[in-house]
Amino acid sequence: MKRTLDTVGMSILAIVLLGMPLWMNVIKLNVSLGTSLLLFGLAAASVNILVGYTGFMAFGNAAFFGVGAYGSALFSHYILPDNMILATIVGALTGTLSAFVLAPFLIRRRGIYFALLTVAFGQVYYFIAYRWSNVTGGEDGFSISRPHLFGPQTNPMNGPEYYYYVLVVFVAVMVFLWFLVRSPFGLSLRAISQNEVRVRYLAINSDRLIFKALVISGMVAGIAGSLYSMSINFAYPLLMDWHQSGDFVMMTILGGAGTLWGPFIGAIIYTLAANVLSSKTETWQIMIGALFVICVLFFPKGILGFLSRPTTTSEDVDTAPSRPRTEQALAQSEQG
Repeated sequence: MKRTLDTVGMSILAIVLLGMPLWMNVIKLNVSLGTSLLLFGLAAASVNILVGYTGFMAFGNAAFFGVGAYGSALFSHYILPDNMILATIVGALTGTLSAFVLAPFLIRRRGIYFALLTVAFGQVYYFIAYRWSNVTGGEDGFSISRPHLFGPQTNPMNGPEYYYYVLVVFVAVMVFLWFLVRSPFGLSLRAISQNEVRVRYLAINSDRLIFKALVISGMVAGIAGSLYSMSINFAYPLLMDWHQSGDFVMMTILGGAGTLWGPFIGAIIYTLAANVLSSKTETWQIMIGALFVICVLFFPKGILGFLSRPTTTSEDVDTAPSRPRTEQALAQSEQG
C-alpha cells in the first residue's frame, strides 16, 4: 500500500515539475521562480545531509553555495564563457573543495561548537568575497552572461530551456541522494545521529564518515549555487552570508529533516512566501516565523514527517538501522 502511495506521489510530482513552465505561466508567475524552487531545494538537501541524517546542526552551507556560485561565475567570466555544463562541474568542484578544506577543522567538534564553527568559517568565506573586490567585485558582486549549453554554436538557454536543464540536474542529484541514504554509508550516518558512542564502540572511525558527509554536502550546495548564479546572471557575497545559511536550515526543518523530499517542500513554502507573499504584505516574514515556530513545537519532524506519520512506523522498520543491519552497514562503510 505504501509503495503504491509513493508511486502515485512521485508520478504527481513528476507531472507538476515537468509542466511547471506551462502552469506557472497560466497563474502569471515567472518560470525563474520555478528554477529557484529547485535550486533552493538542492541547497536545503545539502543541509539535510548534515542536519537530518548525521544529526549535526550546520549553519554554514551558504558558504559552499556561494563558493559554487563564484566558481562557475568566475570560470564563465575569465576562462570559458560558453559552456554551461563545464561551468556547473566547476561550481560542484569548488563547493566540494571548500568543504574539503573546512572538514578537518569541523569533524572533531560536536553540538553547539560544530554549529558555531560552521557559522564562523562561513563568514570567513563571505568576507574573502567581500574584500577581494578586484576578483569578486566586492560588495557589488559582478554580473555574467548565462553560458550556452555546449558552446556559442548552440541555442541560448532562456527561461524554460534553462529550467529543464536545472530540472535534469535536480533529478540526478536527488537520485544520487536516494541511493546515498540507503547505502551502508547513509545508514552509518543515521547510526551516528542516533548514538555516535556506540558507533565508536564498533571500532568505526565516525570522524571519517562525518568528513565524507561534509564533503558531499559541500558538493550538493556547490551545484545549487553554481546553477543559481547562472540563473540570475550574477554572483555576490550575500549568497554566503549566515542569513542565507539560516534560510536553508529553516527550509530543511520546516519541510522535514531526515526525509528525502522534506527539504524540497520546505524550500517551496519558503521561496513562494518570499516571492509571492512579500508582494502582498510586509509581514510575510512574521507569518513564516510563526509557521516555523508551530512546526518546531507541534510537528518536530516537519511537514512531510507529519503528513507521513501513519506510515512512519513501517518506514522505520524498513530503513532504520536494526542492530545487525547497522553493524553490517558500518563494517561495509569502514571497508569503503
